[in-house]
Amino acid sequence: MVMRSRKVPRWENMDRDILAKIFEMLNVVDITMGASRVCVTWFLVAHQKSLWKTINLANLQLADFKHPRLQNLRFESQNVIEGLHNPRRVLLEITKFSGTAPTNLFFNFYSFIEDEDLIIAFERMPNIRKLVLSQWCNISENAYQLAFSQWKNLHTLIISPHFFLKGMVKCVRVVGENCTNLTNLKLSGHVDKYLTEEIVRYLPKLKRVSMRCCVIDSVQEVSLFITCLQNLTILNLSHCVLKTLVKGSLFEESFIKIATRKIDTLIMCSKVGCRLCEDRSRALESDAFYEKHWRNDEIKELEF
Repeated sequence: MVMRSRKVPRWENMDRDILAKIFEMLNVVDITMGASRVCVTWFLVAHQKSLWKTINLANLQLADFKHPRLQNLRFESQNVIEGLHNPRRVLLEITKFSGTAPTNLFFNFYSFIEDEDLIIAFERMPNIRKLVLSQWCNISENAYQLAFSQWKNLHTLIISPHFFLKGMVKCVRVVGENCTNLTNLKLSGHVDKYLTEEIVRYLPKLKRVSMRCCVIDSVQEVSLFITCLQNLTILNLSHCVLKTLVKGSLFEESFIKIATRKIDTLIMCSKVGCRLCEDRSRALESDAFYEKHWRNDEIKELEF
């Protein structure tokens, strides 16, 4: 019997375009701290621009502030804890590979974002067009100003005015002064009169707005969007809750008639029998509920 030897292809000799396709299935930590360190070939492939169009930190295992070891870190920078990823460190690692390629940047819902994090992002990722900020933002107006003066081509912003409501108002104001191409806005959390007035004032060119799963003070806030945003074409109010029903309901025929007369598409859920609304009532407005659902949206441009 004649034994024939055959060459077994080696991973480092694989076609680089194929390797890049495989790397696209990995998260940013797997690429920067794992695959890129295997060999020289993999290190070079990890620098391909196609891998870094979207920087998605939303699915990383980050520190949850409800964790007893982290209860005093709410207003401090996160430390590196075994099994969890520090977002600032991850950002720094990413920028060693991504260059200026990223156009989408999605922070994790539980990330605690400070000035330094935003500075790293806008200095090393100058071409961001779609941005998702976390619920935990302690960012100065100066840092916002520096960031959004760089990200002038931003067209989609997703924010969670759940805890830092005043900070979100500040963010909206600076975005409006700098990002004239912004047409898509998603809010996830609490929406009050002050915030809606600032949005209408500073973001008049909005075409698509989602308040999916939001707690809204009253129907008046929604009416303000419909009547004042002249370019508004799609409004998503699915799974919303009104804090007060004194001044009307989102399901009143008069409101729906006015809304559909002004905008092309009004998205609402049935409420009765809606599984997500039932999930909400069981969750009692917990962080876990918002974190679970904030990445989804009936408006395609506002998913991430």
